[in-house]
Amino acid sequence: MQLSNSWRATIAAGAVNLVLGANLPYMPVWMEKVAGMSGAEIAGAGTIAIVIRIVAGPLTAGIAQDRGLRGTLATVMMVVLAGYVLLVPDSPRSVDFFLCVLVYSAMNLVGPLFEAILVYGTRNGRPDYGEARAMASAAFVLANLAGGAILGAWGPDWVLIYLIAASAIAAIGPLLTQRGARTVITRRSLGSTFSQAFGLYRVDGVFLFILAAAFIQASHAAYYSFASNIWIAQGIGGGHIGALWATGVAAEILLLLVSRRLLKNTSHYALLWLGGFGALLRWTAAGFVLPVEAVYVLQTLHAASFALTHLGTMRFLQAALPDDQLPLAYSANGALIFGPAMAIAGLATGFAYDVLAPGGIEAQTRLYWLMVIVTLAGLVLVHRAKPLTLSRGASD
Repeated sequence: MQLSNSWRATIAAGAVNLVLGANLPYMPVWMEKVAGMSGAEIAGAGTIAIVIRIVAGPLTAGIAQDRGLRGTLATVMMVVLAGYVLLVPDSPRSVDFFLCVLVYSAMNLVGPLFEAILVYGTRNGRPDYGEARAMASAAFVLANLAGGAILGAWGPDWVLIYLIAASAIAAIGPLLTQRGARTVITRRSLGSTFSQAFGLYRVDGVFLFILAAAFIQASHAAYYSFASNIWIAQGIGGGHIGALWATGVAAEILLLLVSRRLLKNTSHYALLWLGGFGALLRWTAAGFVLPVEAVYVLQTLHAASFALTHLGTMRFLQAALPDDQLPLAYSANGALIFGPAMAIAGLATGFAYDVLAPGGIEAQTRLYWLMVIVTLAGLVLVHRAKPLTLSRGASD
């Protein structure tokens, strides 16, 4: 039986998430345990990649507009595959660092591309976009679990082998999707993106609210960069580590699935407060050495710290800006506000990790208290932000 275009797009997006779901939690482990990188180097690779995204994002969108989504995504995944393969030989740490920057930079570009393939590929069939996005997220969770199991059984070297295999599949997957998806991504020059984006931030109340949300999201920097490393130092096994990452993602997905009904009358302003308080509670508790059972419970707060903050941001932008400006706002916020905030917080956590790591697990967990400070800065900005009257209704 021939696969429909919707199923082809879903498989392509799921294949990409099989890479994303293992790269995020476990590449920092490989960088520390195998390549011998410091915390500053681990965080620095991600920081440089975020800066590169400011230029590479619009350029990639232009290439996708000219040559099509499927070829562009396949090419980006080939770059990821090449980076992983070149990491296998025993190389100088400087070479490994460069290759990790390359991998992180390419991985930063795939999100908008596979989202666009899903939007285009599922618009006239089943699964529809929501169903396809849920299955792609399930692939991310599967990669969390598989990577953790491999880490526990064979160590970080074999996680890299898994990433090579998954990225090879992800490079082939987009080629199976339909042609003609060029119009899904809007092409903008770099100068146009900057000038028009800064114009959006002159709209009353927009910049302060977005900056507050960016600080709360940036408080995840220590988690994204060093959670797996800290759990390993605590003696938590790879299987549990995979399940802990999956628990956070599952809580996020569940919250988003019920958000329309459960949070229908909750304003974007209240959502940001709730997300900030969830982050404050999460990082304060994470600063203590907790039994693994308590860590599982703590992971469910990802639904607050990430998902509620994200949902509040999306609703705010929908209420504050005209529909035709929303695509620019989404891409510009990632490149100009959220990205730099995460980069700065990530770099700070890298240096802090190097200072704290020699003190053992009790010192390492205090890294999260640095994220408490970042969260508090975000909450101060939320307090100063002016609530916006929702002209379209809180449930938009």
